[in-house]
Amino acid sequence: MTLRSILLLVFALVAAGLTAFYARTWIASERAAFMASIPEEAPAAPATLVLVAKEDLPAGTFVKAANMKWQAWPEDGLFEEYWLQGKRDMKELEGAVVRNLITAGQPITESRVVHPGDRGFLAAVLNPGMRGVSVPVNATSGIAGFVFPGDWVDLILTIRVNVKDEETNNNETRYFSETLLTDVRVLAVDQNIENEKGEVNVAKTATLEVTPKQAEMVAIALEMGSISLSLHSLAREQDRFARLARDIGA
Repeated sequence: MTLRSILLLVFALVAAGLTAFYARTWIASERAAFMASIPEEAPAAPATLVLVAKEDLPAGTFVKAANMKWQAWPEDGLFEEYWLQGKRDMKELEGAVVRNLITAGQPITESRVVHPGDRGFLAAVLNPGMRGVSVPVNATSGIAGFVFPGDWVDLILTIRVNVKDEETNNNETRYFSETLLTDVRVLAVDQNIENEKGEVNVAKTATLEVTPKQAEMVAIALEMGSISLSLHSLAREQDRFARLARDIGA
């Protein structure tokens, strides 16, 4: 190999090295410029917690802590009527009744509930299509004051009939009793829709939730005789069709 060939080879190697170095430097600078042009993410703002329904709450449902929860809510979607954690306490809503259906995840507001003592509260407690009727009770027929709003009772009709004995020609008084209605919800006792202390007071009237047809039966029964309440156990288990059967009047 001649000296000229060696020099050309060395020159080619040096030129290739310089070209590679320049290309690598240019690519690195372009990458740095591109990364610098990307805006930095703003730090996440602390989430605002809004009181929402944990599950679907149909109209007439009593609001409890078990069916509410605090949920993060975007700042641009906040409204004045929303209940914000730290500003309002969910205990203020306990005992209220849902006016209209509140779906799961939907914020609970004052306009969607009615509180005990407010006008229209009892009407809000009633399920759609149901009616509220009041019946007189005493220490005996009202189970000595141990019936509270939210309990389930049966209605027992007692009739007194005077029967003439044909043999002795004497009048004899006989009593007949029959269960008139079953699975009836107690809405109020002596106009009280709640009893926070659980105190036992002998009531004079009990307001019950019935269907329109059952309301007619109660009205006739009150003219025929007296009505007593038979309390259901809270531990009584019902199958999954019991509520449906009660709603359709079966």
